[in-house]
This record gives sequence, structure tokens and C-alpha cells, in this order.
Amino acid sequence: MLARGLPALRRAEDVVRAARVHVAVLWRDGVLPLTPRATVALLAEVADRGVSVQVLCARDNAYAAAELAVADPGKRAIEVQYAARGLPDAIVVDHRIAVFPPTLADDAPAAVLRHSGVVSAARELFTTGWRAAALAHHRTPLDPLAGAELHQEILALLGQGHTDDTAARKLGVSVRTYRRHVATIMRTLGADSRFQAGALARERGLV
Repeated sequence: MLARGLPALRRAEDVVRAARVHVAVLWRDGVLPLTPRATVALLAEVADRGVSVQVLCARDNAYAAAELAVADPGKRAIEVQYAARGLPDAIVVDHRIAVFPPTLADDAPAAVLRHSGVVSAARELFTTGWRAAALAHHRTPLDPLAGAELHQEILALLGQGHTDDTAARKLGVSVRTYRRHVATIMRTLGADSRFQAGALARERGLV
């Protein structure tokens, strides 16, 4: 269903701005009828409210990459991966709304869709691309990850279902340090949960 009631440009922006949980961005040429700087500013505004924002950016989109690179990671929790291959422009908001901008040669307004099949397809495309980009970007760290004793032990402890306190005590590190390593492993693997991180680690032969 196409969202109605607002001008096209405002409509797409407002959908993103109203996000409550998660924004996933596939950014090839332009995801909104805005400049790259304005787009990143909007995503940063959303992230500053505590919304999870993940951007999968085409590596050859120099303007977008430059703006994303200068976003303050300490304040604006925008997670970024870069994809070498072509990808469509799309945004998935709160796992239930998909925004598709027009192409650079098209004067049509952005499409804001709530059709579950379309949204699911866009989510799957993003998830697949994100994991592939994470694996490619971290290929060098991931190979040592398989032999890195600490991370290997953490993956094993995650699989055994230990609490953070117990796992940290077994490793001889603080709970905060343990959680930081867990977050790094999850981010590296492109996992949304600890359970998924364990499954992906087994799938890739890391444990």
C-alpha cells in the first residue's frame, strides 16, 4: 500500500524520522530525495533517539561514503558496511515499511510500501548483503577469529548458554570487557542476537 496524505518528499522523510526500533538502508545512488549530507543528518537524528540504524553503502558512492565517514560514531550509532557489488536503493523502517526512491533518471516520487511480501523481500536483501559485506570486510580478522583463543572461548561459552557473569569469570575478564567482545563478534558476524551469532559461527566453522 502506498502511503498517502503527504507530499512525496516529505512522506518518505517522515517515515524514516518516525522510526522507533530499526532502520536498514541499502544506499547505492540516493535513498531519499536529499543530498548525502542531509540524508546522513536525518539518519543521525534518528540514531540519536536510540533507534538502531544500519547502512549498507555502495563502495563506489563516494559522496555518501564521505558523509558517513565523518558522522560522529560516539554520538550517532550508525553502523556502516560497504558493499562492492551493485545493490538497489531502499530503506526498511521498523521491519514493516519499505521506502524505494526513484532512479536518478526518474521524476516519480518515492514509493512507501507496507505490503508484507515486499517488505520481507527488502529485509532479506539487506540482511544477505549486510552479512556478505561484514564477512568481506572482516575476512582478515575472521580467519584469525577461528584460531583466536579468547574469541573462540567466548563463542563456545555463548553456545553453552552461560550468563555474562559466569562467562566473564571463566575467562578472567570483567563483565564489561566480556560484553564488549560479544558485541564485536556479533557485529563481525552480522548477527542480530547471541543465538544467531552462535549459529553463524558454527555455519562458518569458527567453533
